[in-house]
Amino acid sequence: MKMNKIRAGLLGLALLLASCGPAAPTEPVQTQADPQAVFTAAAQTAQARMTEMAAITPTQAPTETPTLTAEPSFTATITPTQPPAQTGIDLIEFVFDVTIPDGTNFSPGATFVKTWRLKNIGSTTWNTAYSLVFVSGAQMNGAPSTPLPGDVSPGSTVDLSVNLVAPDQNGAQVGYWMLRNPNQKNFGLGPNADGAFYVAINVTGGVTADTATPTSGTPTTGTPAAGTPTVTPTTSSSGSVVSDVTLGVDNSTFAGSCPHTFNFTASFTLNQAATVTYQMEAETGFSIELPAPTTVSLGAGTHTLNYALEFSGSLTGTARFHVSAPENVLSNTVNLSLTCN
Repeated sequence: MKMNKIRAGLLGLALLLASCGPAAPTEPVQTQADPQAVFTAAAQTAQARMTEMAAITPTQAPTETPTLTAEPSFTATITPTQPPAQTGIDLIEFVFDVTIPDGTNFSPGATFVKTWRLKNIGSTTWNTAYSLVFVSGAQMNGAPSTPLPGDVSPGSTVDLSVNLVAPDQNGAQVGYWMLRNPNQKNFGLGPNADGAFYVAINVTGGVTADTATPTSGTPTTGTPAAGTPTVTPTTSSSGSVVSDVTLGVDNSTFAGSCPHTFNFTASFTLNQAATVTYQMEAETGFSIELPAPTTVSLGAGTHTLNYALEFSGSLTGTARFHVSAPENVLSNTVNLSLTCN
């Protein structure tokens, strides 16, 4: 009991002393941190820092991303080169025979060079794209096509030549030639540019028409093969002044579009100068207008004439050349056959 009273007294004294002296420092109170609050504070601090950095960091323009576009696709079309379209008028004027006058005599197989002098009376300039071409009659081994040697301007002349060989067959041999432009169109003499110029020779010492073997370009009978014109075999009838009267025709058997023109070549020889009357005669099964008889004074020598007769319908007939003065002499007769498709 006495000990309890002593303890109580000491405790009271201690309390009294504590209230009279300076306060003792207090220990900090430890509290348990809220985890969610810590994370929230950290996030707010990071956001504030990022905002601060954004405020002091220069803003760069966004880099544009180039847009890739596929390369365009092209389809090339290759067109073959064609000759330029021909414009203007192609037209020829025959000037004269530079070599081999009409009716010149040759032995079978003789070689010769025929040269024509031609004038360009059209409006185009002929050049090396133009050609001298064989069109009908006796080809005489001539090249089917030969390019012109150079430019021939309108109003100019040119000498054109072809190497030929006399056929084996006796009598008049006539070959028809024209020019061909870059458009592959033939042209020649006359207002319509459809007349051919020609070479006309007389073969002597060869085979006769009755026994002749056809040669290239000069078949004697039958229907010609495509592209192979014919020359009708000829014989001659003679007098004392007028001799060697002959008539030839190109492509005497023809089937195709109409109207069609047959080209005839008549030839005769005068043994002396004379006044001559001559004409074409024909029997075709229907009426046809023939050139009127011609009377002209001619010197001695061989004379050759060209006739172009146009027919509009199918026919089978004959034609001949008639010299009625100074002597009455007839040529051979040629047969004609035309079938219009």
